Amino acid sequence: MVIEADKGVPNQRLKREREKRGWSQRDLATLIDTNLYTVSRWERGLTVPHSSTLDKLCKLFEKSPRELGFTKEGGTGGDQSASSLPSQPGLYDPAIPRSQVGGKGPIGRAQLLADLKRRLCSGKNGALLALNGLPGVGKTTIAVELARDREVLNYFRDGVLWASLGIKPNILGLLGRWGTLLGLASHEMAALTSVEAWAKTINAAIGAKRMLLVIDDAWSIEDALAFQVGGVHCAHIVTTRFPEIALQFAYDGSNVVHELNEEDGIALLQRLAPQVVAREPGKMRSLVQSVGGLPLAITLAGKYLWSQFNRDQPHHLSMALSRLQSIEERLRLTQPLPEGAPSSLPADTPLSLQTVINLSDQQLDAQEQAALRALSIFPAKPNSFAEEAALAVCNTSVETLDRLIDAGLLEGSGPGRYTLHRTIADYARLLLTDGRVRPCRSRTSTTCQKR
Repeated sequence: MVIEADKGVPNQRLKREREKRGWSQRDLATLIDTNLYTVSRWERGLTVPHSSTLDKLCKLFEKSPRELGFTKEGGTGGDQSASSLPSQPGLYDPAIPRSQVGGKGPIGRAQLLADLKRRLCSGKNGALLALNGLPGVGKTTIAVELARDREVLNYFRDGVLWASLGIKPNILGLLGRWGTLLGLASHEMAALTSVEAWAKTINAAIGAKRMLLVIDDAWSIEDALAFQVGGVHCAHIVTTRFPEIALQFAYDGSNVVHELNEEDGIALLQRLAPQVVAREPGKMRSLVQSVGGLPLAITLAGKYLWSQFNRDQPHHLSMALSRLQSIEERLRLTQPLPEGAPSSLPADTPLSLQTVINLSDQQLDAQEQAALRALSIFPAKPNSFAEEAALAVCNTSVETLDRLIDAGLLEGSGPGRYTLHRTIADYARLLLTDGRVRPCRSRTSTTCQKR
């Protein structure tokens, strides 16, 4: 006899008991002789264990089936489906990050999400979409929302696969994980030693299935294309901070994810620290302006303000507000690395604006780094500056400016004009060394203007 979980409802009791003991899903799978994928499906409410496996769980946790979240009697056999909802896919990759916004949806992204869903679920085969934008603008957040959206899951009924790449991905390892999820035999996978062989085999395993494949945080077009392995009924989404990769991968399916406007930025702060916004509306508006509406910057600041507001003495909030007026403090404000953070960051690295921008900065050569720092003397976005002024200040070539655009750090702002986001400008300005760049002379400063 099988004890069934409530159908389609995540099993929070099992998850809570596991986490109380400090076990990962993989740890639990090892302890009861099953696999990570099966444990993930139990906790998501998609399947329930066979009675013999349930006995192992109860003995391990020293809990009853009811205490572990399995409450209804059912039939016998192997793991039973616990989802009568067509909205759940056949294969839901455990690597998909948790939503960072819960069920509320990301602020300021409703129209973009609606457009992306329409293109994904249009009935046209082989949809290719790309999301590109600044570090910290929320590309992965949008991809996660799509991968968890009920309409999207209804359409891609055979499942969702997710791969987080980063600067130096283990491509064969990630493809191998997909192969395991797709049920490839171990002896078959052992014979696959090249990206091409893996791609061909995974493509055959997917066949005519309707699946969504998400390729997160791509740093090269070659890496992204290695995971374009779906069949004709599949869609692929790539996220990247590089405009050129987005265009090469998806062409007219490429979408720029912009920073939030001022009102949406304040709404995000309201969600994170509502009482602080109510108490200090003017300072909160200034804070959003000071970070140029960048979601990561607003999120880090909002969580920090909320933590200080909830301390015993009111002076903690006053000190926090003062601290956030400093460019250096805003850049270095940290939080523990959340699930879905850039995969290129080491697991023990706190998440901050400085760390995510530094990832791109470290990929530049010395001349490009010097140019980026020099450009920081111009007023930041929404202001723009002329190409002539940029070349004079940087003492460099147009090709260097092009490479900064390709790196996703500099933006075009009309013919012959450029703009630098405020957080990028702040980062670069802090790294300027005395005497490295001469002040902007009057003949060039007159070409800086707001557009």
